[in-house]
Amino acid sequence: MIYYQIGNFDLKIIKNIYFIGIGGIGMSGIAEIMKNLGYKVTGSDQHKNSNVLRLRRLGIKIFIGHHPSNVENASLIVYSSAISKNNPEIRKAIELNIPVISRPEMLKELMRMKRTITVAGSHGKTTTVSLIAEILDKAKLDPTVINGGILNSYGSNTKLGKSDLMLVETDESDGSFSFLPSFGGVITSIDNEHIDFYGSKRKLIESFHFYIKNISPFGFLAVSEKDKNIQSILKNFKSLNIYKYGFNSSSDIQAKIIKKNKDGIIFDVEIKNFNKKNSFIRSINFPLLGNHNIENALAAISVCINFNINRSIIKESLESFQGVKRRLTKIFDKDDIIFYDDYAHHPTEIKDTLSALKPKNGRLIAVIQPHRYSRLNENYNNFIKSLKEADISIILPIFDAGERKIKGISSLNLTNDINKKKFTEAYYFNNFLKAKNKINQIIKPKDIVVFMGAGSISSWCNDYANEFRYEVLNV
Repeated sequence: MIYYQIGNFDLKIIKNIYFIGIGGIGMSGIAEIMKNLGYKVTGSDQHKNSNVLRLRRLGIKIFIGHHPSNVENASLIVYSSAISKNNPEIRKAIELNIPVISRPEMLKELMRMKRTITVAGSHGKTTTVSLIAEILDKAKLDPTVINGGILNSYGSNTKLGKSDLMLVETDESDGSFSFLPSFGGVITSIDNEHIDFYGSKRKLIESFHFYIKNISPFGFLAVSEKDKNIQSILKNFKSLNIYKYGFNSSSDIQAKIIKKNKDGIIFDVEIKNFNKKNSFIRSINFPLLGNHNIENALAAISVCINFNINRSIIKESLESFQGVKRRLTKIFDKDDIIFYDDYAHHPTEIKDTLSALKPKNGRLIAVIQPHRYSRLNENYNNFIKSLKEADISIILPIFDAGERKIKGISSLNLTNDINKKKFTEAYYFNNFLKAKNKINQIIKPKDIVVFMGAGSISSWCNDYANEFRYEVLNV
């Protein structure tokens, strides 16, 4: 029998934890952890997706659609930040006096039981968490992991470990990450993201200040050395153990690139002034593309040196890393044509992805599903500039994620403005079938096609890759 007090709720025996919005990547991870801890877990979601199918395979009952009767046997309700307080299941739970808490509250309660490392930032969190998990697993430290993407080595975004360590990807979208209690932390970047929630960039940066304040004075913080927004708040934390990583000589953990090829990057790492001496990890043969992924690896190294992990284990872990679903995932490679599926949906991410994939010979074709009217509105000019590396850009309708339209903000207008700048040859199509037909018409050997976005584009492009045949070039 397990007793908790969560927030203002005094809970009796928890028998059934019900997750509203269980198909979300963050919710599905916590649901799986609670299932593995021995709780009965049920839930609901509006749509059947890969996370729902994965949880069902674990024996979790999931309703498609939200109905009041679904929650009648629940003893605790956990809801996603995407769920309205007027949701019929929440209203029914309140009527029945069933405790109702948010996903961050549930996560915070889990974190109290462990020594937790959190990874925050606008970009690179999922890959960084995955790399840290790989190293900690190889070092037999067996952490509990809750990630924002599917680790290929796990086939899941979560793992219940046996040690006192926990590794968590935070979510800045609703500000809740600011209050999570961390032993150690990482800030990968602070960019123009979720300004619609914060109201201003100043308040966004302020939220990271609060995040740092909740890191244990006995712990540590690893940060990107090049990010000026991060550096602006570090001066307020003189007593915290802070490690700066990057490519510059001023970095505490510094990478030096030796060689790049189509399969990855070889680089050295110098770890400076750790335990009053310098050390090196030589010739890491890293199987990911792009300088931004080297920075993610440096963040992981910055965390793991604090657990005195042998440098050879760190190197072996980075070299054997199997990647993360939808992070530069190769989904087709035949007859000198390659397709990638990538989660990039912010201009900084799009720019990094295209830079990583730019071929020496052949063309780079970018197929983009913009994500949210507010994000496109806040980053409009940078969105246009981010496509400079693409030879051809195909723009799909905006995935609204439940947002209302903003006047003047559309994929058609975006395409017209891209073409005015003449950075890339841009086309707009109002559905994926038309975009696919265009690709079939223009594609030729040595082309790389990358599909980018955080919405439905992933399922579309994977279906397309499965049906794609080189013979279309000869039609």
